[in-house]
Amino acid sequence: MLRQSTDGLSAPCDGRGLRRIQFCRATIFLFARGAKALRKALYMQFKIVPAVGPRYWVSIMIASICGANMGDFISDVLKLSDLGGLLMLALIFAVIVLANQWSRRGNEALYWLAILVVRAAATNLADLGIGRMHLDCITVSACLAALLVAILALRRASSLQPVTCGLPRTNGLYWLAMLTAGTLGTVVGDGIGHVIHPITVGVPISAIIATGAVAFILRQKTRLDMASAEAASYWAAIVAIRTWGTNFGDIAAFFLSLPVSMMLSGLLLAGTLIVWREPSNPIIPAAT
Repeated sequence: MLRQSTDGLSAPCDGRGLRRIQFCRATIFLFARGAKALRKALYMQFKIVPAVGPRYWVSIMIASICGANMGDFISDVLKLSDLGGLLMLALIFAVIVLANQWSRRGNEALYWLAILVVRAAATNLADLGIGRMHLDCITVSACLAALLVAILALRRASSLQPVTCGLPRTNGLYWLAMLTAGTLGTVVGDGIGHVIHPITVGVPISAIIATGAVAFILRQKTRLDMASAEAASYWAAIVAIRTWGTNFGDIAAFFLSLPVSMMLSGLLLAGTLIVWREPSNPIIPAAT
């Protein structure tokens, strides 16, 4: 009787033990797959990227206006929540990345589409932190600046080196830095524009300040020949241009309406890239 009772109790224990082993194996498998996907994302890069030069900076400035309007369009016109808008933009970005990976030769247009999506996401992130969560602009700016510095330090410490054309390998860390820089620029632009009352005066003043900062940084870049996107001047210019685009996007939307401003800036970006032709830079994928 004692042996039968023991056997009866041991069967459920053996079943639970087997389920635990299966669960552990599944967890390890999923963790390994996730780590592999994360590693691929870090090394993922666009096959065709634009060369850093006057055409690049003009296009980035136009894209900053269009992306800022796009982010506002998602929340104000489509009436999506900040989290809903971010999820939609994340899915669009994933489609762009997959299109780049599946494309045999790649296309420069995919890089600019990704820039627009990341710029729109930066607008929504800034609105989520400042507008919805009512966080302090100075605190958020300081945290974003520290995060950007940490991402750039991680890039520099990694084995992923910049390519000779000036633009770095557009891997996961590059896009994370671009998103962080865009959010920082949006917070700074909105912070300066809203701290000066009335807002119809504060935003133009912020735009003037941002214009001066962009002109100064780009002039220093040209003089010092620091075209490399690993240089601090590149990312300082990106933040300043995001600030500039936030302000001028608001001004354009005020006078033209948000949908018209977004459409015109998008057409201007497309026209600039089509008419102002420059050789693109094919990127050789890094070894994984």
